[in-house]
Amino acid sequence: MTNLNEQDLQKLKKELEAIEIPNEALYQARVKAVYRHRLTKRRKRRLYSVASVAAIILLLFVTSIRVSPVFAQAMAKIPGFVSIVSMISYDKGISDIVKNNYYEELGIVVTEGNYTLTLQGVVADHSGMTIFYQLESPFDHWWVNSLEVSQQGIPFGVIDSYMARPGAGTVHEGNVEIMSTDDLSYDNMTFEFNLHLSDATETETRFSVPFILTKPIQQPKVYELNQAVVVDGQIINIKQLKISPLRAEIRLAADEQNTMQLLKFTWVRLIDENGEDWGQPRNSSGGLHNLLDGEVSLFLQSNYFREPKKLTLVMERIQAIPKGSDYIEVDFEQKKVLYVPSELDIEVQVPSRNTLEVTYPSGGWVLFSGMVDQEGNDISSNLKETYFSREEPYVTEVSTFDFNNEVNPIRFNINSYPLYLDGKAEIDIPLNE
Repeated sequence: MTNLNEQDLQKLKKELEAIEIPNEALYQARVKAVYRHRLTKRRKRRLYSVASVAAIILLLFVTSIRVSPVFAQAMAKIPGFVSIVSMISYDKGISDIVKNNYYEELGIVVTEGNYTLTLQGVVADHSGMTIFYQLESPFDHWWVNSLEVSQQGIPFGVIDSYMARPGAGTVHEGNVEIMSTDDLSYDNMTFEFNLHLSDATETETRFSVPFILTKPIQQPKVYELNQAVVVDGQIINIKQLKISPLRAEIRLAADEQNTMQLLKFTWVRLIDENGEDWGQPRNSSGGLHNLLDGEVSLFLQSNYFREPKKLTLVMERIQAIPKGSDYIEVDFEQKKVLYVPSELDIEVQVPSRNTLEVTYPSGGWVLFSGMVDQEGNDISSNLKETYFSREEPYVTEVSTFDFNNEVNPIRFNINSYPLYLDGKAEIDIPLNE
């Protein structure tokens, strides 16, 4: 974890003295910590007392964050703790990673112009990485132009999300998520963190920060399922469950004979024999692909460091719309709307030859997943910018495009919409590896 100076320690002490921890919950945490410590001591005759005490303190630290929002808020005020505390608070997998010392501290500090970037630490496995960072600048308003992690100039995985925002303030802590549906290779443990920034002074700043991983990368636990389930008459083929330290990945596909186009799986969980569940991370879009692409990967919190006797996969609230009603079509040249599904409460307008305006029910989901022209060419990269306005219960999305030789009409595929199948799917996971 990040080292604290004397000023930070005094600040932390004052914060902790001013809050109340739920006594019963923390008492149970202490009992569990001492029990685990004694069990470990019986199994290993030679233990260093300092390391043992540190392990108990770390366990109490992680548990206290999870049982006490007030404690979590206090810890998040200490430099270097914001992003890791945030993730521990809602992701059981990250909590287990910290408890089991799988988090790798980096502590790399680089200054470029008016900015100082600190790579605080990283968690890496064959499904991707989570990199924790801090950025300091004298400006309140700045933004990220591009961000990637690479090896010898080649991008490593896909950046799923990053938490830097315009107006983030002079000190910002966040984390970068890297994801991949294919196993990532760690034959080379040297990487570059590449960040391109701009600010209100029109100054551009670029970071290229090398870092090296030293901790062994854990292998995933893979369960081949190949089971079909039926939900509201629609067949879903569950192919594989892969559990890595950072996340659990479920690979599935919809049957081609289905009458409904399946969109998003909005509530997916892994439940053990004690009823404890691992759900979808808050910052996950639910998968790297839409089911229009065929096979899809859904991501859940990981129980990698647990040894459950039983696991059940539960999927509920599956979004679906009738096939043939899963797109809108417009002609930008003629500024005409050609097709809008009657089943969906959306209004579409074409104000100009490069602008689309769509109004639909608000809810924090993304309406479209991509766009193709009449010849079937994917032209999603033609999107220049999008802005939103809200007038509850609706949101209006206005998008501007850079068109060249695209052939109209243009089709926009529906990515998500709050219409759901009835029922749910449950599958018992065979744990024999």
